[in-house]
Amino acid sequence: MPNYFVVMADVIASRSREPQPQQLMGEFERLVNTANTLFSEGILSPLTITLDDEFQGVVKTLHDAVKVLVWLEEVRLRGDFGSQLRYVVHYGEITTPLNPQLAYGMLGPGLAAAREKRRGRSRFRIELPDRRLASQLSQLLEVMFALTRGWKSEDASLLFDMMRNQNNEAVAVEHGKNRSQVWKRRKNLYVDEYAALKDVVLGLSEEGAR
Repeated sequence: MPNYFVVMADVIASRSREPQPQQLMGEFERLVNTANTLFSEGILSPLTITLDDEFQGVVKTLHDAVKVLVWLEEVRLRGDFGSQLRYVVHYGEITTPLNPQLAYGMLGPGLAAAREKRRGRSRFRIELPDRRLASQLSQLLEVMFALTRGWKSEDASLLFDMMRNQNNEAVAVEHGKNRSQVWKRRKNLYVDEYAALKDVVLGLSEEGAR
């Protein structure tokens, strides 16, 4: 039976978070639907909400899986989804035909293993035959998003523009600030370090997909 990259995630402490559960689940559904649209070329079985606060899906490559995870986290950083997610990417066997419409009704050790691993303490859990690569990606993702703990959603536009443009003066003009303010944000909020780690993580995942 073929092996596939299974992606699963759940909302951490979903029942105790604001907004109220119904509103949160509506936001979660919109988040998942948008991800499916944006990453449709790399998805074999779409991200599907299996319970109110969990989803699963199957993607083509490790690189596709990591791109989805990074995008989901950056949506949270921008303030468009207010809760943290816990992720598992597991490369394993699926014994039933893939469902291209919904990631539902499929069976196999890969899906079972991913469900078992998802409840661990780490927010990012990558499980691959190459254990070294899996460990590297898992740890780098943890560190990468730890760097963003001081980020505020109202600053997201500025911070992401800083990643795209190393010219502090130009960014400052665009956002009505001075060069010194942008430089301090870049330094104190580890913007360049985040961008560097993001490049490493996406590069490693792309190499691992070959």
